[in-house]
Amino acid sequence: MGFKTSYRRFVERQGQRKGAILALAALFLIVILAFTALSVDVGFLTLTRTQMQAAADSAALAGAMELTSSSDPATVRANAAAAASSVAATFENGDRSSIALLPSRDIFFGKQTPTGNGQFTTTWGNDQTPYNVVRVKISRSMQNGADGKAVDDRVPLFFAPIMGSKTADIGVEAIASFQPRDMMVVLDFSASMNDDSCLGAISKLGRTAVEDNLKKMWQELGSPDYGELEFKPEYATFEGDAASSTNAHNVVTYRRKAVDIDSSGLISIITLKFTNGKTQTFTGLSVSEGTYAGTGSNNNSDISSVSITSVLSSTVLKTTTTGKGKKKKTITVPTTVVTNDTETFEFTRANIKAELGLTMAYPYAGGSWDEYIDAVQDDDGPIADAGYRDQYGYLTWLHYLQYKRPSFADTPDLWKTSEQPVGAVKDGVDLLIDELTATSTGDYVGLSIYTHTNSTGAILEHGLSSNLSQIKTTTRKRQAGHYTGATNISAGMKVAREEFAKNSRNRALKWMVLMTDGEANLPYSESYAKQAVLDEAKAAKDANIKILTISVGLGADKGLMNSVAAITGGEYFEVRGDQSIEDVKADLLTVFRKIAANRPLKLLK
Repeated sequence: MGFKTSYRRFVERQGQRKGAILALAALFLIVILAFTALSVDVGFLTLTRTQMQAAADSAALAGAMELTSSSDPATVRANAAAAASSVAATFENGDRSSIALLPSRDIFFGKQTPTGNGQFTTTWGNDQTPYNVVRVKISRSMQNGADGKAVDDRVPLFFAPIMGSKTADIGVEAIASFQPRDMMVVLDFSASMNDDSCLGAISKLGRTAVEDNLKKMWQELGSPDYGELEFKPEYATFEGDAASSTNAHNVVTYRRKAVDIDSSGLISIITLKFTNGKTQTFTGLSVSEGTYAGTGSNNNSDISSVSITSVLSSTVLKTTTTGKGKKKKTITVPTTVVTNDTETFEFTRANIKAELGLTMAYPYAGGSWDEYIDAVQDDDGPIADAGYRDQYGYLTWLHYLQYKRPSFADTPDLWKTSEQPVGAVKDGVDLLIDELTATSTGDYVGLSIYTHTNSTGAILEHGLSSNLSQIKTTTRKRQAGHYTGATNISAGMKVAREEFAKNSRNRALKWMVLMTDGEANLPYSESYAKQAVLDEAKAAKDANIKILTISVGLGADKGLMNSVAAITGGEYFEVRGDQSIEDVKADLLTVFRKIAANRPLKLLK
């Protein structure tokens, strides 16, 4: 084979190879372009789906935040839909700058109900009230618009039309509800929790408000009737002997430093005896009534007894004989007889009790009629400060029960009454439980009371449970000073923290609601007790427990409660004490409503 022939064949073979490479290159270029087009369109669709999902998630959470049982369902749906739509509109959506939701098509409401063991069942529909779950759907597809007509809302593609696909359908949805909470309510039932319904609150709340509340409490006890007591306090009135020809009828009203006397006779002498042993006599009188008190060195002295001498004048028929012999005769003539009657009244506790008709058994295990009389006679206390010293009635008796005998062991009926501010606390707890129950968020609630006489200084009334109604029932049946009058805040916190450690659910948030109206004074001393509260707050933080604190009244340690909340990342609420009972109640209701509504949201889908 010659050189030319060989060269020609070589050139022919090279031409054939070049043609094959060009064909392969063209084929690969088409494949590369197809993959490039696909990757661009797939990337665009992925971005659009991501944007839509983020919008759906945020919109569902925004809608769930508006769910409440305190408004009518139509209003709730409107508010939730507006919130969801407003949030969705801030998200880009592929080739569009925002997302528009159609509530009737894209937003759904339902109710999620616990079935036990952390499981739930969800039912959808506008009639499933109160709502506690929201679903938001966002779709780029052929769908009906607001006017009911079909709208092509599909996502346009860039390169896919070359292969015959101009648009793509994308649909996402999100479901939002509330994250369940394990909540321990730690309440103050120390004796000072009735301060606003005792007479000492008059200087702060006014006489009318305090006395009206005391009358309401008496009525809540069934308007009991003992002896001669009336609701409005009155001085003790002593009735003397019945009137006769030889006795005057004397009525004496004992006002301690003075006596009011009303006599059926003509008073001539009055002798006052004082508790210091001295006496003072008023003579030459000719009166049937008057008020008498010590004068001179006896001025303002306490009277222990009074003696009243009355002059009684009566006409009697006397038989007399006149004349002698045959002239002797017997005649009856009217004769005036003047007598002096002296009657003494001793103002002892026993005599006062008898005059008040308090001879029956005292109605409660703690206290006595004698102790009540002593409390009313005390010259250095709220009863005297209110102007009711030595005045007896149900108003001062209700004060005595709360001030001297507040515990359940002594007076087991006080829980039925409107003691304040503990009554307002009970109303707040009712509201909290009602809100949690109505929204069916799967919350568990327990109750600790930190005024208890046992060695722990507090009592676990109820452990964490879905039985929320028992919290209301138990709280209602507790009274100020129920167990003891002291304030052992750290003990209540510890009992609650230990209950979290034993029975809190893994996925539930742990919240402690802590309330007080005073300063920690147990255990040992105030300084020790305060540090114990701070130590418990740190222990709660380490256990991932958030504490919401509430201070009620002027005596509460606001700084301590604020510190406790700050340590645990919680929140502090102050209910001012320099306001009316009704305002305290309104503020507490607001606080408990905020706590109930502060529901951590979560995405279920």
